[in-house]
Amino acid sequence: MELKVIPEKLYNPENYMEIESRDVRLAISKVNDFIETLGDASLSLVYCDKREHQGVEERLLNIVRRIHIRHAIVDLNNAFDILIQVPWFQYRCWEEFNRGGKYCHPKHKAKDDIMRNSTGWVDKVETACSYKNVIKFLKGSPNSTLNKLALNYEAFNKNFRYNKSKICVVREIANQIKHKHNIKLKEFYEPYNFNMIINGEKINLKEQGLYSKIVVEFYEKDNESIQGEIITKYKDDLEIDIEYNSGEKFLGKDLLNQRNSYAIDDLRSEMVDYFNNIINLFNQVYNVIKDDIKINPFVDIPTITKTKQYNIDTFFKSRLDE
Repeated sequence: MELKVIPEKLYNPENYMEIESRDVRLAISKVNDFIETLGDASLSLVYCDKREHQGVEERLLNIVRRIHIRHAIVDLNNAFDILIQVPWFQYRCWEEFNRGGKYCHPKHKAKDDIMRNSTGWVDKVETACSYKNVIKFLKGSPNSTLNKLALNYEAFNKNFRYNKSKICVVREIANQIKHKHNIKLKEFYEPYNFNMIINGEKINLKEQGLYSKIVVEFYEKDNESIQGEIITKYKDDLEIDIEYNSGEKFLGKDLLNQRNSYAIDDLRSEMVDYFNNIINLFNQVYNVIKDDIKINPFVDIPTITKTKQYNIDTFFKSRLDE
């Protein structure tokens, strides 16, 4: 599956006109932020494609692909977070969560109200934005177009952010990277080769398809009092449990958690699908807001100048082939 063409950025926000009861230019800034973030993800998805690195030794290829796949995951996850801010600003959804608003929480305090044009109000609006609140506003709107937009967001969220049937989900992996651990890739997983001497012969248990379990006691060095047991098990990989006589256990399987281990090709395939579908979602969002986007009559339409083209393969590919 190939990557779709990234939508073109709009002009800088100051070139556009505002409409009462909207915040058009802030919404446009979010549109451009989304497209820039998508561009970053696109670059990473291109360079984590093994077809871009012909003739590179496998270990080095996996290291390079890992770097790019990690960036792509973070950028794609961020892209969705930015995209939900477009209607949040455009329609001032956040106002309905202030006191007196349709969706104000019973525990909401006066000091937490956001006042337009007050110091730092834009940052506060960004912080208050959440998928749940955006959907609540869009669904509750009397405008059927916004109701449909809510359904579009929900469909993407269900298919690409909370879909347990998928091998890998961008949101889950991004959260693992952010809050739990670094990305775990199958290409870097190396099972322990466990050898035993049996009747004077060295036996590789993995090669022979054998399973072993060895239990030894460990003791306090000073008085030689037995403290517990060390249980060494081998089945596909080495697992060492440490159990104290007090009953406290330290299980080796907790260290061999491969539940969140992914293959790079699987990740890239999912992210390309995510990338292409979030562009579809963006187009749906843009079609809803575009009628409010007008050039400010005070300014001339900006002249688009052709920028110099750069070959960034120099930084991401060529040196690998030397």
